[in-house]
Amino acid sequence: MQFLKFLAGIVLVSVLGVVAVSQAQMIGGAGGGLGGGVGQIPGTAFGGATEPGAGVQVTEGFRVIPSILVGQRYDSNVLFTPNGRSTPGLSKEDWVTTTIPQVRGVYAGSLGTVEAMASAVGEYYAKNPDLSYVGTRVGGLLDVSRLANRVWEGAHVRASNTYSYTPQPPAFLTGDLSGEGANPFVRGYQLGRVNTQTNMFNVNLTAPLTAVLNLTGAYTNGFIKFGNSEAQQPGRLLDTDYQTYTAGLALDLSRHDTVSVNFVGADYSYGSLGSFRTNGGTLGWVRRFTPNVTLTTAAGALAVDPSLTTGASSATTVAPVGNVALLWNDRTTTLTAAYNIGVTPSYQFQSATLRTQVVSLNLVQQTPLPELFGVAGVNVGWGDQIGAGSTGFSYTAWGGTGGLNYRVTPQTFLGLTYSYSHNDQSFGGQDFLIERHMVQLSLAQAF
Repeated sequence: MQFLKFLAGIVLVSVLGVVAVSQAQMIGGAGGGLGGGVGQIPGTAFGGATEPGAGVQVTEGFRVIPSILVGQRYDSNVLFTPNGRSTPGLSKEDWVTTTIPQVRGVYAGSLGTVEAMASAVGEYYAKNPDLSYVGTRVGGLLDVSRLANRVWEGAHVRASNTYSYTPQPPAFLTGDLSGEGANPFVRGYQLGRVNTQTNMFNVNLTAPLTAVLNLTGAYTNGFIKFGNSEAQQPGRLLDTDYQTYTAGLALDLSRHDTVSVNFVGADYSYGSLGSFRTNGGTLGWVRRFTPNVTLTTAAGALAVDPSLTTGASSATTVAPVGNVALLWNDRTTTLTAAYNIGVTPSYQFQSATLRTQVVSLNLVQQTPLPELFGVAGVNVGWGDQIGAGSTGFSYTAWGGTGGLNYRVTPQTFLGLTYSYSHNDQSFGGQDFLIERHMVQLSLAQAF
């Protein structure tokens, strides 16, 4: 019976696939405290602190937590159109009513743990009723380390899958407390309003070879696909598939320090418009200053081998890759400051390789008033087409989110959030600036 329950959990994750973040940045409204729940579903804004039911802990058995969020916001640019442009018959600014019913499930057993969620995102636009839509965010996280330990003592295996359908593709993953910056589709570039599907499947493995030496590996497979667009796009949109893979060794120098060496590779495909591949290596260092403060670093280089039908030269080039993240987590404060540089795909204008960089700062802070806590996120990103010179594609973006959440009861949260984004794009001698202001009041209830 225990195995059948665990198998059902695996099936649940496979079917659900996980949370996406198109609405998570603004529609957060409720929370279960600092740090979130049993797992950390990729893309969960502010570690789940602003989600009802996300802080539920289950040591054994199964629990389902339904919740609902309703919100009203002012949005200065619901079409994500560049300044100075308009779409006939549609208003750029609007008042938007949002309803998000959600179900979260948590299971813990002798073979592993599962956390999964599924939600529908319904929005009604007062000035542009034809823009009203129903999207979805679903997701799950599966930890089979207990099962893996029966085969390889000390092994850790974790898998997740993320899926989103929304007409509002995000530019940044605001509220990301992981510090990893691994998603190539949220590096700061802002698309116009367009029906968008994204999916990301990930598996991570750690297996001990000796008391201080571990074998590590990871695999990711994902895509972004585009449908109908209510607004005129400044350039062609490109469906993109990708996979990444890493393998390496991690050596514990002490209780506080771990160093690692890794092979990293990736494949990106634009279908008939070509593809490109990256291969290289990184050296990493993790420093645990205290149980609450950790610094992670990695630096290396990638050989970029493009086979594109458009864009820059097909010659192999070398590009830097790396990541630095400081993570702080205590009873009152959760803070992540991170910098990431890498090679990612261009999924608008033309198939190309981009050198992209992102700086982020995300914070969850408890106030002296026990029922009140604040959230804040700041992101800066920029990218340049590799090997294209001044005629290629580039962008510079920045944005911020700040808000307060009030615990009316342990299951009821009231939230007020403000967000601003600024995205400056350049292609073929033309510049496009997309700006957006949002103010939202939301109420969330868990049951």
